[in-house]
Amino acid sequence: MSEEELILSGLSLYEFLGLEQILFDMDQKILEKYPEITKDKMMEILKNLEKRGLVESKGGTKWKRVFPKRAGFISKILKYLKFK
Repeated sequence: MSEEELILSGLSLYEFLGLEQILFDMDQKILEKYPEITKDKMMEILKNLEKRGLVESKGGTKWKRVFPKRAGFISKILKYLKFK
């Protein structure tokens, strides 16, 4: 599974659990969860997901608050992965 797919699957799980927003602590928790992904790579992935309309986010380089787009988020991810 690619780095981007790891993040997408994590976000879809959080959305399924009903969380309205996910706080990515860029220096600690998220990097501990995915040790193979660097901080810079994580920021790049989140920026790309935002460009594609899969997430909305606020924050800077220390942390990022991510808001999954509620309508069809999981189906968008599955479509993206299918036609990648």
